Amino acid sequence: MRHLANFCSVILHPLFLLNAGLFAILRFHPYFVSKFYDEQFYTLSMFIAVNTLVMPLLSVYLLKRFKFIDDFRISNPKQRLMPYAIIAMLLAFTTYQLYNNEFYGLPLVFLIATIVCVIANILINIKFTISSHAIAAGGLVALFLFLTLIEHIAVFNWWLMGSVLVAGISSWSRLTLNAHTEKQVYSGFSLGLAVVMLILMVFA
Repeated sequence: MRHLANFCSVILHPLFLLNAGLFAILRFHPYFVSKFYDEQFYTLSMFIAVNTLVMPLLSVYLLKRFKFIDDFRISNPKQRLMPYAIIAMLLAFTTYQLYNNEFYGLPLVFLIATIVCVIANILINIKFTISSHAIAAGGLVALFLFLTLIEHIAVFNWWLMGSVLVAGISSWSRLTLNAHTEKQVYSGFSLGLAVVMLILMVFA
C-alpha cells in the first residue's frame, strides 16, 4: 500500500497539478481554444512547462546535489525556504513574461494565485508545517469550481470531479506515508481552496 501511496504522491506533485490546471484552461476553455492555433498552443504550453515544471525540478535536484536539502521530497520543513523561494521566483518570472507579451486573463491570474499560495506556505512553515500537496489540490479544485459555478462552462464539469478525486487520492497518499498529519492536510487544502478561489473571483 505504501508503494501505491508513494506513486500517487509523486504523480500528484504540486507542480504537476499546477501544469494540469494551466493546460486545461489553455486547451479547453472556449476563449483560449478560439484564441490560439495548435502551434501557438504547443509553443505556449512548452514555455510554461519549462518554467513551472522543468526548471523547478532541476532546481530541487541541484539543491539536493549540493546538499542544501536532504531529499527530493524536502521532508525537512526547515529546508523548504530556499527551494520554495526559487519556485516562487520562477513562477513570478513566467507570469511577468506572459504579461509582458500581452497574455492576460485566467491563466495569468491562476499563476498569481499559485505564487500567493507558495509565499503563504513559506510564511506558515516558519511556525507550522503544512501540506504542499494539499494546497495544490485545493487550488486545483478551486480553479474548476470557479470555471463551473462562476463562469458556468460545462466542459469543465468532468475536470471538477477529477480534481476532487485527485485531492482525495493526494491527501490519502500523504497520510498513508505519514508525511503529514490530518490537521496539516486539511489546513493545506483549505488554504489552497480559499486563496485561489478568492483571487479568481476578484481578478479573473
